[in-house]
Amino acid sequence: MVSKTYNYGVFGAGRIGKVHASIVREQGHQIVAIGDETQVAVTAAQDELALGEVRTFHDAAQMAQEMAGVMDAVIIASHTKDHARDALPFVKAKIPIYLEKPLTDGLQEAFAFVAAIGRDARQIQIGLQRRYDPALQYTREQMQAGVVGEVREIRCILRDQFPPPSTYSSRGLIIDMGIHVADEAIWLLDEFPNEVWASMHRTRGYASPIDEGGDTAFVTFTTASGVLGRLDLSRTHSSGYNNETYVIGTKGTIHTGRFAGYPGPIPVEVWQADGTLHPASKTFEMTYLKRPFPEFLPRFDTAYARAHQQFRADIERGAAFAVTQNEVLDAQVFAEAAHRSAQSGAAQSEGARYRLQRYDDLYEYRAACIANGLIDND
Repeated sequence: MVSKTYNYGVFGAGRIGKVHASIVREQGHQIVAIGDETQVAVTAAQDELALGEVRTFHDAAQMAQEMAGVMDAVIIASHTKDHARDALPFVKAKIPIYLEKPLTDGLQEAFAFVAAIGRDARQIQIGLQRRYDPALQYTREQMQAGVVGEVREIRCILRDQFPPPSTYSSRGLIIDMGIHVADEAIWLLDEFPNEVWASMHRTRGYASPIDEGGDTAFVTFTTASGVLGRLDLSRTHSSGYNNETYVIGTKGTIHTGRFAGYPGPIPVEVWQADGTLHPASKTFEMTYLKRPFPEFLPRFDTAYARAHQQFRADIERGAAFAVTQNEVLDAQVFAEAAHRSAQSGAAQSEGARYRLQRYDDLYEYRAACIANGLIDND
């Protein structure tokens, strides 16, 4: 249990940066510095969060230099393309980092960043909050206990009701949205895909302030053990935010997060081979929020809170973080393959299949990505 009050810096004062700042303040900690490339974002965050007199910055390196010894940790939630640039000064200053996903904008830069900071898992925790979600953790426990037998299929669904804000920066729907469920699938299965293919679509009646290449994507993958998987992504679920997971095994099925509106329950339904519910079925609750919130927050507020609690506990113990540059690199390789596959296909059709190989050695891993067409050879 962490008893000290942490002094946080936040660099990247957009939507998700403000979410993280609100959570750590609600947990009793302080924001002592706020930064963003634009003064408009800094001012808006100061006002919205009622931060009062705090240090403000427009450059991450300057924040790291001037706040070293003052800040206990930093949250980085800048644009994806700037993650590596903004995180590296804090790594050098030995300030623990909570970094929003993904690691970087592309694999070339991701491998270069990991090579620069090394594999040490005590530097950066990545904001892939599903690993801290009670319902999904319970799902994983049931899978590992063999309640549904050997896994045959997995389907991870992520559907937003609304498009992202105009300030959102993204290479594409699969890269930034899909990485959440790409990591979820790897984590739940404890297995890396060996083949990936995808399609991207533009559905009727959808308008967005940014172009993500489409508003709906379907990603199919296989694993070496024989699991068939699918990731369903969209910005067009008109009934509300929808996050579901199906795990189909040889002895039954787990259905987690059946859509139930807001603030509905989060059921983990474990179905047996005879079509009845297993006693292991369990229901979790969303968080009822009175303050303004992004659509995903009621579903994952508890997960975000637990992720930050664990982040501080691991800092205090000098322990490895649970999801780091190493885990997010795997999810990013998966998402990059799906993104490139979707780009290779004709409109509304399935794209090329990409082979994936994972290596512990970073240089072998990068070489495999080049060989498999995921990094343009330099």
